[in-house]
Amino acid sequence: MRRGKKALLGEAFGATGLASAFLRLGLGSAQQLRMLTYHRVLDVADEDRFAADPELVSAGVHDFEAQMRFVRAHFTPLTFAQVLEAMDQGRPLPSRSLIVTFDDGHIDNYTNAFPVLRALGVPATIFLATDYVGSSRMFWFDRIAHLLFAAPAGELQVDAVSRHYTLADVASRRAAASDLLGRLKRVPDAKRLACIAEVEARLAAQVPAHLAPARSAVSWDEVREMADAGIEFCSHSSTHPILSRIDDAMLWQELSESRQAIERETGRDVPVLAYPIGKQGTYDERVIATARACGYRLGISYETGINLMTQMDHFSMRRFAVERYTTQAMFKAMLCLPSVFA
Repeated sequence: MRRGKKALLGEAFGATGLASAFLRLGLGSAQQLRMLTYHRVLDVADEDRFAADPELVSAGVHDFEAQMRFVRAHFTPLTFAQVLEAMDQGRPLPSRSLIVTFDDGHIDNYTNAFPVLRALGVPATIFLATDYVGSSRMFWFDRIAHLLFAAPAGELQVDAVSRHYTLADVASRRAAASDLLGRLKRVPDAKRLACIAEVEARLAAQVPAHLAPARSAVSWDEVREMADAGIEFCSHSSTHPILSRIDDAMLWQELSESRQAIERETGRDVPVLAYPIGKQGTYDERVIATARACGYRLGISYETGINLMTQMDHFSMRRFAVERYTTQAMFKAMLCLPSVFA
């Protein structure tokens, strides 16, 4: 695969030690807040045998540990509670402030990421889609990818969205999942739910036993263990719908019930919401107004960028996504010069 000049320059910047040198020179204002976002931390030996969605894997365990060591050495990892406390007291943030975040609440956040974070003393925030916590169900978006991967070869008609797919090799299945999930993020919620139900009804009984899904999400006991060790938990809604596509009553239920569940199970305040998907069009002024009414103080998007504390939009905060193809050199370059490499 050809790589662009920006990627090549970022690799060179991160690999030659320039990134660390920039940081030693004092780069990083107290008026800036960086955020990293992960989904899954998981070693995948062979993607062609991986039955779930590889796009949700942000890093392998070794790479994640290296990334957190870099964060620990060169940045000041914080929680949202610490950021809000500084804001309330009118204090500047520490230089090079950074928050490590995870979306959804995947089981490997506990089994793989948490031991690294605990060993290195790096705090993090996990945004939970609370209806999945303690459940045997897969997250709906991962379930779609899993069903298409495990389905028998042949033709698949999905009437709910008027799409036809030919499932053959792994590439065709990944392409079908990508296309279908992209469409489900743009349709009215009733159509999304109908499509999920249709695919489940057509394919679930045909999943081979050796591809039966394992537990996807953390349990409440695991949440409490991590919370006691300094991991912060905030809301990612209840069922992970596209918030801009649901009606007012469902929106209120999604945002209020998820917040209440986390507060009830952890005994801690939940002042922050990360919007599911989080890209432009998946949340809007109606969603923001409801989030405020539910008691949230910050709303976190999936858009890329640094947050400037002096002119921050509290309900459209930005993050840097870490993906499985983010090399260590690019990780360093992205954090050091985000305006160039992010």
